[in-house]
Amino acid sequence: MTPERITDLDDPRLAVYRSLKATNVTRGLDCFVVEGEKLVERLIASRFPVASVLVTDRHLERLRATIPEGVPVYVVPFEGVHDLVGFPFHRGALACGRRLPAPEWRDLWGAATGPLTFAVCPQVSNPENLGSIARLCDAFGVDGILAGSSCPDPLSRRVLRVSMGSALRVPILVADDLLGLATEFEANLGVAFLAAVAEAAATPFGRVPIPARVGLVLGDEDRGVDPEWVSRCREAITIPMSGRASSLNVSTAAAILLYHLSRRGED
Repeated sequence: MTPERITDLDDPRLAVYRSLKATNVTRGLDCFVVEGEKLVERLIASRFPVASVLVTDRHLERLRATIPEGVPVYVVPFEGVHDLVGFPFHRGALACGRRLPAPEWRDLWGAATGPLTFAVCPQVSNPENLGSIARLCDAFGVDGILAGSSCPDPLSRRVLRVSMGSALRVPILVADDLLGLATEFEANLGVAFLAAVAEAAATPFGRVPIPARVGLVLGDEDRGVDPEWVSRCREAITIPMSGRASSLNVSTAAAILLYHLSRRGED
């Protein structure tokens, strides 16, 4: 690795890192950016190619042994990185990854013989929530996330940051026709879908037998699970609550339910 020191922040090689706060929309671009040493390391360890690494002069030595040969490494003065990215930045390093074609579900799970668990997010709109769900799926061994096209870009900075790189590891399939994809999963993989709802009439989650192959459908932050999804799910389940709050944040509900699903067969 031969670091290249850059003092001119207008250098075109730094364009992908410029004004990140103002250019958070990354969907449709062929690259994405991760922030911080941990995420740089996790990008390097992922299936995604690394296009370049940007590191401040104060953090170069800590990352020198981590960066593979052949990856361009740009070193900028610590005092200038804040002006470059457009916000106070103290995490030491950033990296640019190259997107890859979306994997086919048949390649991922078509030959699977055992249990499968999926989180299904038709309309989750908050990047922090999608990032939290990706991290939960990574922690609890969930096989993948099925997301609607209105969800945030899974490789946006905020999703990657909140997920702590889990969005690089957990397969996230984005589909314009998510209901159609769910139908394929049901017919070809035997996945049964459960809708997570905040309704007293729904079945408490602990009373529902967990299917061997299950998709947990999580709702929009404001409106919950769309009735069309509820009607096509095997059952609507809920988290019983004895307090005054009528619902939980979607990522909090996901944590409870995905942990429950992950313990399938332990009791």
